[in-house]
Amino acid sequence: MPANLTPQYLEAEAKFKQAKTTPEKIKALEVMMAVIPKHKGTEKLRGQLKSRMAKLKEELQKKPTIGKAEQAYNIKREGVGQVVLLGLPNSGKSSLFSQVTHAFSEVGEYPFTTQKPIAGMMKFENVQIQMVDTPPIQLDRVEPGLSNLIRTSDAVLLIVDLTEDPVFQIEVIQEELRRMKIEMVGKGATPPLEVGWVSRKALILGNKCDREGAMEGYRAISTRFGETFPILPISAKGEMNIEELKKEVYQLLGIIRVYTKAPGKDPDLTEPVVLKKGSTVEDVALSIHKDFVAKLRYARIWGSGKFGGQMVRRDHQVNEGDVIELHI
Repeated sequence: MPANLTPQYLEAEAKFKQAKTTPEKIKALEVMMAVIPKHKGTEKLRGQLKSRMAKLKEELQKKPTIGKAEQAYNIKREGVGQVVLLGLPNSGKSSLFSQVTHAFSEVGEYPFTTQKPIAGMMKFENVQIQMVDTPPIQLDRVEPGLSNLIRTSDAVLLIVDLTEDPVFQIEVIQEELRRMKIEMVGKGATPPLEVGWVSRKALILGNKCDREGAMEGYRAISTRFGETFPILPISAKGEMNIEELKKEVYQLLGIIRVYTKAPGKDPDLTEPVVLKKGSTVEDVALSIHKDFVAKLRYARIWGSGKFGGQMVRRDHQVNEGDVIELHI
């Protein structure tokens, strides 16, 4: 008996084949299992999907053995994204971390105050973003575990002291990241990388912008890196541009917030559904429950539709602030 697989199944299968991480594979597999036709012709295939799902979940639960030095860098992810703070000694990195998260990170006027990574939550409007303060970058020395922390993060912030040759500071951080086979990217598309390399979105923060000589340093990094990376002048202690920083970090994550509503009711704008940019109505349904995907007939959308309440299909791309009404 032929399987007669649906377009929805084939689309989910394509996403599964393109997935790079175990969670992404599990998400695509959940859709495949939800939309696959239930008849004798798909019985064997359904069994294979269940077996594959079990292996992926087992793989996700396995924790690699790591040394004590690396355990400190094994930070549990929380919030809508994880952002790692990087900087040389006395860049003001820990002051910024304490300012935006209200979490304690030892601050001092001497080098290497931060001895191990510390996580805290930064609130941006109605979402929380995890920030991770790290020990200062040193020439020719990589802290055990730092590479893996950056590789598993969503983005990095490069904090430089505008009064102390900030161009040199950025070049040092770039060099040390490249030793870890990590390439920073900012504006434009991500370039192709060699096997074993990863890229991470980066925002350069020119700290201490309220001090004498800071604007000269800001002009220097803008000339050298302005076409490649977004750059924001800030003052952690002076609390300058902190709200703008939060907006920039949110944009850096490449995510959007949408809201759901039941027919005839108002949406709850305090509890967004957070998705990657480019997500569709189907992804919204999956985030609520995998059974929604199989039963979904259509949706109505407010925000990016041609008119409020426009009827859209499951493959319709959603945008920041959209309100979605799912119909099953």
